Amino acid sequence: MQGLKLRETSIRKIVDDSVNALERPDAVHLEVLYRLVDETVWIDHERIVKVLLELEMNAVEAMPGGGLLQILVGDDSSSIFLTIRDTGRGISAEHLDLLFTPFFTTKPAGEGTGLGMPTVYGVVKAHGGGLTVKSNADPSQGPTGTTIRLSLPRRPALKNLRGKVIVHDE
Repeated sequence: MQGLKLRETSIRKIVDDSVNALERPDAVHLEVLYRLVDETVWIDHERIVKVLLELEMNAVEAMPGGGLLQILVGDDSSSIFLTIRDTGRGISAEHLDLLFTPFFTTKPAGEGTGLGMPTVYGVVKAHGGGLTVKSNADPSQGPTGTTIRLSLPRRPALKNLRGKVIVHDE
């Protein structure tokens, strides 16, 4: 993914921006928990807001009768961790394997492009981060819902630097 606009920003501001842009019914309760030592991070603010908003919207859509959307934000010295957890209907096992496949969607025709989750994956990977998805869609196996955990480096490794070096020999 080209053109990341990395700059120093606050992960708290990013999460707040995504939550403030989220439209959700009153039956979906939102809980945001910050467990941060340092909220400073070097990332593309706008793209990560869009990633979080995509995950939050998916969570809301998975809870048509209401539920809890929980966002947990933590860190260590080298990474920021974001966990988006919902109490929705969950993702079936056969769909979990296709989650990041472009154009795959479980939504009716005309309601989804199937590009949301592949875009999330691409942006997270472009930042040098990772993500995991755990979900249960079978009520007989316990509470249904989905948990997505993102890890983003506090400061991405600088790769493929190009420049000119001038050596002066005296």
